[in-house]
Amino acid sequence: MAGTIRAQYPTTIRAILVPCAGRVGSELIMRAIGQGADGILIVG
Repeated sequence: MAGTIRAQYPTTIRAILVPCAGRVGSELIMRAIGQGADGILIVG
């Protein structure tokens, strides 16, 4: 939603749009953590 209302957020945050939050698998989450993500927020 931040993109649709043109809200500003830190450049250290990366938003990745997916068609459905239920499609975010555990392997994707583990890969993000393995690559150094401090946290992951999945909002549906």
